[in-house]
Amino acid sequence: MSTTALHHLEHLSVAIGPRGSATAKEKAGHDYVQQILTEQGHSVRAESFHSGTSAYLPFILALSVVLLAEAIFYFARPTDNAAMGGLAALALCALATTSAILELLARDNPLRWFLASEPSQNIIAITPARGERQRTVAVLAHVDTHRTPLFWRTADSYRIFRVIMTLGLISLAVLNMVFLIGTFAPNAALSPISLVPAGIVLVALLMSLQAQFSPFTAGANDNASGVGVLLALAEKAKQEPLANTELWWVATGCEEVGAYGSADFIRRHADALTEGGAALVVDSVGAHGAGPIYLTREGLLKPLAHSEALLALADQIAADQPALGAGRCDVQNPYTDASPALQAGLKALAFVGYNRRGWIPNWHNPTDVFANVDADAIDRTERFVWEMLQRLDAT
Repeated sequence: MSTTALHHLEHLSVAIGPRGSATAKEKAGHDYVQQILTEQGHSVRAESFHSGTSAYLPFILALSVVLLAEAIFYFARPTDNAAMGGLAALALCALATTSAILELLARDNPLRWFLASEPSQNIIAITPARGERQRTVAVLAHVDTHRTPLFWRTADSYRIFRVIMTLGLISLAVLNMVFLIGTFAPNAALSPISLVPAGIVLVALLMSLQAQFSPFTAGANDNASGVGVLLALAEKAKQEPLANTELWWVATGCEEVGAYGSADFIRRHADALTEGGAALVVDSVGAHGAGPIYLTREGLLKPLAHSEALLALADQIAADQPALGAGRCDVQNPYTDASPALQAGLKALAFVGYNRRGWIPNWHNPTDVFANVDADAIDRTERFVWEMLQRLDAT
């Protein structure tokens, strides 16, 4: 089965190459998906939406506003306007903090109002059930690719980044408290105290700036592998439609900047996935040392639990077919295209190729190229997802 998926994977990652969110290359990737699905005999449509263009610009803006607030607070200290300086700093810092938290939760917030948005799209094809439709299952895979920040180079560097970002959030809370005290009880000692959390915020800002100006990855594993599997399964389903399950094939846009495409799809079509339906997400499934790995949860701040029913079904398949090497992964992934579905209360499960060390090889790295893809991992994941679709159809 993986030969077809590999062909599509190679075209996306080599012939098209890096596919930054809401860029012309992402559009070329979607055009390719639309062409292949049409050639398979599907009726295909594109649904447009507007998206942010960077995962980092909202935080660059938020952290910059916080440092501006710190400057106002610090330089107002020796003047008669210390209280007013504290109030202004508090207002700016509270706005930036709230917005940053909402951004981490993939929610609309004031940061997005000041940043450019660009058009992107989802490509959707439907395979009707062979008989009477009893449910709809959507298979999602994102076309766009991420940038290549230094902190993504290894699992250890990413852990350091997570620690710094956690300290950054704590620092925002501390600064809000300092500015609040400075508004109602101005004290010269508060200004030097505020420099410590402000210094941590500066480090986080510099890391975000480096990430923003790094190049896009070719995204062979993340996520040409998922799109390749989606296209291969869509071809198989066209030849062998399921008895009572309508299948939707959704190639999403702008997942890497906050799952905008998946969120737009769920806003429009959540009703189709109720009544026994589900969303299956295929993301980065071609890593060496990985296999059909399915997440139990995801989310940066608020963990979202994946469907217990789907997890139980996946566990049963893994037990029945041990040669596939499938299993759960309890790593709290930042997010996938499953997040909007989970937030909407829908059943969802995401396949992401973590290895036994709890890391996705070549994740957001320049090394995420076609030569580093494991065809066997893709094949086993493809077979597992097809088996899951068949068992869902039989329920």
